[in-house]
Amino acid sequence: MHPAFQLLLCFILFMLIHISVMAACARACGITVRSISYGVGPTLLTWGKVHVKLLPLAGNVALKDTREEMLYDDDPCLDSYNFQPLWKQVLLPLSGVTVLLGMALGILGTSGWDSFTAAFGQIVHGALAPLSTAQELLSEAEAFARTHGFALVFALFSLKLCAFNLLPFAGLNGGQALLAIARGGKPFVAWEATVTKWLLLPGLAVLLAWVAALGWYAWKALAA
Repeated sequence: MHPAFQLLLCFILFMLIHISVMAACARACGITVRSISYGVGPTLLTWGKVHVKLLPLAGNVALKDTREEMLYDDDPCLDSYNFQPLWKQVLLPLSGVTVLLGMALGILGTSGWDSFTAAFGQIVHGALAPLSTAQELLSEAEAFARTHGFALVFALFSLKLCAFNLLPFAGLNGGQALLAIARGGKPFVAWEATVTKWLLLPGLAVLLAWVAALGWYAWKALAA
């Protein structure tokens, strides 16, 4: 299987598991799920609360949350995410990553943990040098994909994406859990909107740097 096709399948499978686990966890915790989106971009298919989007690169679980919507005055909000006890507010954003991390480590064994811990530094260093360090890392990933089966490729890919999602930036699972801890279980704090905006910027910068690195790597491969 061509590495580019493997990468696409890894993205799709990771996204499906990640989003599905978070939605299941929310329901198990008694939190109302407003919608479940698989992918981003224009909607291709809608089935109840589930929306399938054009680009299978990310997803979203929209929950009942008084910070995002206006509710009736007589609504006790017991099924709202931000009214849950602290442990639920931390558990939910980490649930999908935890399941995927467990799956990946189960496939790769002890060597997987080393790959996972190394991923944090690789993500940052690659983002700081998208045309050099990131290119070397992408080349190593391609070589691994060409010499190993899909299960191992998916496991390694999942470890790297889990590490990215655990970075302490807004919009990522690690940032969501960190903000929940900082709120101390409170439904709302005045400073959160401002802090969220500042925490969003570095995460977006890292993401864009890696998109540029991947684009440059693909361009070189096509031009070769």
